[in-house]
Amino acid sequence: MWVFRELTRLLMQIAVVVLVAIVIAEAKAVIGGGDAFHTFKITSIALGAFLLLLGAMGNGGPAARRVNYGIVTPGRGGRMSRAVAPRPGDPTLSATAVLIAGGLIMVALGIVA
Repeated sequence: MWVFRELTRLLMQIAVVVLVAIVIAEAKAVIGGGDAFHTFKITSIALGAFLLLLGAMGNGGPAARRVNYGIVTPGRGGRMSRAVAPRPGDPTLSATAVLIAGGLIMVALGIVA
């Protein structure tokens, strides 16, 4: 079941990045006028390139810091949801894999869209 958990985690993070791209594109279109679709394409490529750069930094050093969910969700014991909490011994996707996959999808979305 760890495969589904990790794929869900990957898809949730990609959905958040797509949502951010949509919000930025719409805000720019409303404020400055222009085509929101063209802005979405440019924003998708830019965010995808940024994610690829973050993924290229790897897992070592300061790039390996994890978000402290205990601060974000104090009443839940430090996790966002029990469904996405890995069990001890289960394999997990590294941050590098998630960032590179998200970056590739965002760049592809910006080019194809």
